[in-house]
Amino acid sequence: MDIKQKRRVAHALMYKAGALPNKRDILAGYGVESSKDLTDRQMDELIERLKEAVSKRKTTPPDVRQWRSNVMTMLNKCGVYADQNDWQRVNKFLLDKRIAGKLLYEMTVPEMKELHRKLASVARKKELEAKNQLYNGIAMN
Repeated sequence: MDIKQKRRVAHALMYKAGALPNKRDILAGYGVESSKDLTDRQMDELIERLKEAVSKRKTTPPDVRQWRSNVMTMLNKCGVYADQNDWQRVNKFLLDKRIAGKLLYEMTVPEMKELHRKLASVARKKELEAKNQLYNGIAMN
């Protein structure tokens, strides 16, 4: 299959996986802005990743749905998912290698548990900073 055909397959799979609106974020994980900039190997990797996402999307076990919900709750507490359906912001945040390096639907339960632990730490720090600002503001008055 030539690179043009692979690009068509990748775009079709993104559509099937519901990831087309997040195309820029997905490609950013490869350090490119356009699918035309992907190497042949990167394109193969992307296609496999998208095929896996499409197959996972069909049947999601209850424990996976529960952990996704837990992660989304923590993302909300961290202020990442402040606006309903702001998936571009969430996906960009999650694709950062320091956070998860993957989209939420690509994660396994152990990966989501680890992410939940990281997000809980971020939320605690954010809450502590807010309290410190409040106390500093009262102490100055």
